Amino acid sequence: MENSRQPEVDGMCDEKPIHLNGISRETFELFLEFTFGRYVDILCVYIDELSKFLRFCDMYQCSHARKFVISHISSARYCFHPAKLINLAIKYHVRSIFPYAFQQLAETPITELTHAHQELMGNEVFLNVIYVQAALDSHRRIVAVEEPKILMHSNECQDPTGCNEDWHAIWWNGMGRFLLDGRNPQPYDDAVKRFKELQFGRVSEGCKDLMFKILDQGAAFKHAQQFLSETCSFLVEKLVFEPEPPSP
Repeated sequence: MENSRQPEVDGMCDEKPIHLNGISRETFELFLEFTFGRYVDILCVYIDELSKFLRFCDMYQCSHARKFVISHISSARYCFHPAKLINLAIKYHVRSIFPYAFQQLAETPITELTHAHQELMGNEVFLNVIYVQAALDSHRRIVAVEEPKILMHSNECQDPTGCNEDWHAIWWNGMGRFLLDGRNPQPYDDAVKRFKELQFGRVSEGCKDLMFKILDQGAAFKHAQQFLSETCSFLVEKLVFEPEPPSP
């Protein structure tokens, strides 16, 4: 009779637990709490545990838990370094978090990106970040030195020549300085707000109002944002594959 007893296997009793290699106790407890409906205070979960939880969901194809943890990673995206978000997006096929992370990397000085960050995001993303930063910097310099021209002066403008000269000088001393500030370059919208507060000399009120409307449309920087978005979309399509649906 003793020989006929079923041999003990992992999971049959407390003394024979199932070992999940690479999964921490904290991650598995998060999974149990979510699966069995217990409240999960996600604010108390460390960022590293969220990453491990996503790995767990991907490994065992837990689609509902995966949606849950992705939503919370998105909510807590400001707590992650963008290179880490890129890594999670590529490794676990999460397209939704890639654009925010790539935008942040494009705005991060290249000197602040370490070798560890490069390894996290991969060579292709890193090279595109460098390329995008160089292109955006070039575009910023062009905008800073080439003011939008006053093509038609208002009826109240009494000195079109002086109006043009002062507009050019104020643009360079204002927008040029705000956009190219070596220590604290201003985003386009902030630079425009500060620019409007300057004194405009011989620029007539009518001409000034007309040019302010052109600046408010943001045409000068729409090209830069479009370039950034197109690069990001290219990388998403190439590197972040849609996850396959679980087998029925």
